[in-house]
Parts: sequence; C-alpha cells; structure tokens
Amino acid sequence: MKYTRRQFLKATAVLGAAGVYSLYARDVAAVFSAAAQGDVHVVWFQGASDTGCTISLLQGTHPDLIDAITDFKLSVDFHPNIMFSEGDAAVRTLRDAAEGIKPLDVFILEGSVPEGNFGTVGEIDGEPVPMDSWVGMLASQAKYVVAVGTCAAFGGIPGASPFPTNARGLQFHQYGKGGALGSDFRSKAGLPVINIPGCPPHPDWMILTLVDVLQGFAPDLDGFQRPKALFGRTVHDQCPRLGYYEKGEFAAKFGDLTCLWKLGCRGPISYADCPTIKWNNGVNSCTILGSGCRACVDPSFPDPPSSPFFKEVEAVPFPLGIDATLVGEGVAVATAVGIGAHAVRRFVLTGKKKREPEQVREETEEKPEPSPEQAEEVSEDVGDDRH
Repeated sequence: MKYTRRQFLKATAVLGAAGVYSLYARDVAAVFSAAAQGDVHVVWFQGASDTGCTISLLQGTHPDLIDAITDFKLSVDFHPNIMFSEGDAAVRTLRDAAEGIKPLDVFILEGSVPEGNFGTVGEIDGEPVPMDSWVGMLASQAKYVVAVGTCAAFGGIPGASPFPTNARGLQFHQYGKGGALGSDFRSKAGLPVINIPGCPPHPDWMILTLVDVLQGFAPDLDGFQRPKALFGRTVHDQCPRLGYYEKGEFAAKFGDLTCLWKLGCRGPISYADCPTIKWNNGVNSCTILGSGCRACVDPSFPDPPSSPFFKEVEAVPFPLGIDATLVGEGVAVATAVGIGAHAVRRFVLTGKKKREPEQVREETEEKPEPSPEQAEEVSEDVGDDRH
C-alpha cells in the first residue's frame, strides 16, 4: 500500500484530516507499521519550550501517541518526557545519534533554539553542551528534520522581542530566513526543515506530516516551509462567522455571534485549517467558541502583527523587507490585498454570491461524515495505485 502524493493531498484537501482518518485509519496505521519494519529511528529534542506541543500530540486520537509508539512500533530513541533513561544514559543516546553511531531518520525539534550557554543539555567530558550544538549535530545526521510548534519553526515566545537569548527557529526567526541551521540547510533527504507551526500545533498536523514523510514523499511546502495541504488557507476564509464579516456586522463584546475582528481576531493573517479540522477531538476552534484567532501559527507570533491580543488593529502592515518569493506562489499578493481590504473594511462582492451569515451555534455542531458517494469517489481514486 502506497498513495501517490497527488492522491494523499487530494484526500486531505477534500475530506480534511478527520475524514482521511475515518476512511483510512487502517492505512495510516499500515504506513507506520511498514516504516517500523525498516527501523525508523526518531529523536524528539526540546529547546526553549513549555512542552505544549508534546501535550497536544498526547491528546491526539487518530492515532494517539501511545498507538504510534506501541502499535506502530516506532523507535523513539529520545524524548525527554516519555523515555525511561536519564542522566548519562540519555546523553549517550543523543551522542550516538549526533555522531552517526546509530541511525537517525527523523529529527523533531520542539521549542526554539537559544544561543550558546543560554540553554544547555547534559555534559560531555565535564562541559555543558549548548542546545544549538546538539541541534546542529542531530540535524546533520537526519534524513528528515521537522520543527513542531511556532517556537521551533519561527522562534515563538522565547524569540519574541527583545529575545535576549537570541532564541530562534531552525531555519527562520519570525519572517526572516536563516535561523539556527541557516537558510541553506538541507537534510540527508535533500529537504529543508519542515515547519508545523502552532502554539501548540494540532496533533493531526504532526501525524499527517509524519505519514507523508514516512511514505517517502517530499511534502509540498509553501515559502515558510509549511505543508500546503494543512496551511494553505486562512482561518478567516474558513470561519463560520465569515458571513457576518461580509455584511460588516462586528461583535462589540465577547459572547456576540458576529465577526470578531473588532475584538482582535487575526484570522485574516493566519494560515491553518483550525475551523475545519477543529480541536478537542473535532469539537471546537478559537473563532467558533468566540475568542477570536490569536495568529499563533503566524511567523510573527507573539509580536505584531499577531499582537496586541484582543485589540483591533486598524491596519495590519505586510512584513517589511519580506521577499515576495519567500511567501510562496501567489501568497504575498493575496495576503497584501486581503489584509488591505480588512484594514479599510471594504466588502467588494463582484459577481460572486454572498455567503449568508449562519448561526454560529449550528456551526459548532459536528459535521456529518462524508457521504457514501464522496467516500467512494475518494476511496476509488486513492485505491487505484495501492499495492
């Protein structure tokens, strides 16, 4: 069994992650199981973080982390929160992977990378080892390098201004490319760092990305090295309150059912499928529950334009100095135009049928499973090339 990239991404785009799991749970399991037969070795390293990404992954259900480790027999050689070894034994595991003594297939970083002795892990020959040294050694040995969470991808909270520890992401600091590994870094598979932002990221984003790379796919990434299938549309475009925005009906206080822009929602600059995939086992999202999007997936988080939180921003500037080619095909222009439209509140509908506002309470109800016809169509398409 193996999907083509086109089929895998089509299934994800059409049905969403939850739909992919409901139809292909056994196939997802088979991918991990088959990969395990090849002794896939994973090192999950933590930099400056609060362990939120790990906690999010532990809350996943399709599959959960325990299933991924036990049933699918992944060899997680190092993870500070779930491994049994400690002290010298744990450092020895890191050294074996960093020095190429033991294979390293997937290096996952959670948390940003502080500079030098601002963050150290363990000792070698009596000397503390800086986190950035470990990161450089481990990344150079890995077939795939994955940054989970906004901190690992873009610097996040530890990398926010004035960031005295010079904490940064693996290949970015906010909108600027470079990071701890440098802009030219490529893994042994010839890929840049794969970024899965979010504070924390959704567990399905992490699992789907692992499924992708374990099948040998080179994920289709945008200019910020995020999988396009998961981070290709704004939260705003998928928001159940979009109809209110188009009519210019804005909430004056929390609890109102209309658009949350005046209360500081940053959905227009946030690229993620949160309103579609939903959180807490498909129950809710920030905009659905009524708090507004905090743009935790944006490279700027938690600095402007993602902040100040809960405060309307009259104009959200396009990041100064950003190269249009960095943002990916068409995204720079679309973002600039879209944000400009939001800032001046112009609602231009040219020949396009306006979406009528829907009751947000109705939108919070679980969406029905894909119809048999939809399931059959996608299943047949995916199944054609299985072997």
